[in-house]
Amino acid sequence: MTTKISENLSSNTFFHFTKSIENLMDILGTTFEPRYCLEKMDYLTITSLDDLEMAYPMVCFCDIPLSKIKQHIGVYGNYGIGLRKSWGYQQNLSPIIYTRKNARTSKNIEHMISWSFNRLENQKNEEDSEELKEFVSDFIMFTKPYSGKMYRDGKLIKRRFYDEREWRWIPEISKKFAVRHLTKEEYSNDDFKKNANQNVALHYKLRFMPDEINYLIINDESEIDNFIERLENINKHFDPRTIKRLTSRIITKEQILHDF
Repeated sequence: MTTKISENLSSNTFFHFTKSIENLMDILGTTFEPRYCLEKMDYLTITSLDDLEMAYPMVCFCDIPLSKIKQHIGVYGNYGIGLRKSWGYQQNLSPIIYTRKNARTSKNIEHMISWSFNRLENQKNEEDSEELKEFVSDFIMFTKPYSGKMYRDGKLIKRRFYDEREWRWIPEISKKFAVRHLTKEEYSNDDFKKNANQNVALHYKLRFMPDEINYLIINDESEIDNFIERLENINKHFDPRTIKRLTSRIITKEQILHDF
């Protein structure tokens, strides 16, 4: 009797990728800090919103097995960290709702936006109006087109976002500490964006412990010795036993590209 081995389409790990080893060391040293990311809402057909772009503070992860993650690394960076899925559940990470123009989901989103705008025009209670705006905004933060264009290194590139199996952590923003979103104009102003990122990172963090790390991904083998040396000095929580365990979790981009 033969045993069937099935291939998982999702992972037991949430992966976050970044462009440099410095960024990875910052994550290990200070944990995750949200940054504003500009999102195109071109799945909407409402004339006044079809070119709307807004930036929300978030930390993004993908739910993809290592064997399927090669294209993802090429776009989002050669360095990464993989954390236990149970950690993500505890931190209330949410999967993205993917949609496209004229799909039933996008039409329902449009109805919700139109309904809320109409209610806001006739709403006399300012507190209720604010609550309604926050509800609609929170929902849109977790939606994304099935495919489209995204900004990467200042350029628009085409992507089929659905392949990324994205999960997000977006902090529940209090106006006392940070803004819920930036307009495209505000996001395009480097000084304004820098100040907004610093402010949201100061008040909101996505924390993890070393024993919740499944993988540490670096570019190639030539970086391993230096990476371990930096781990030994980066964080007081990284005792010798922790360093030994994390060392066993290191893999390289080259290994992923050729061995998985």
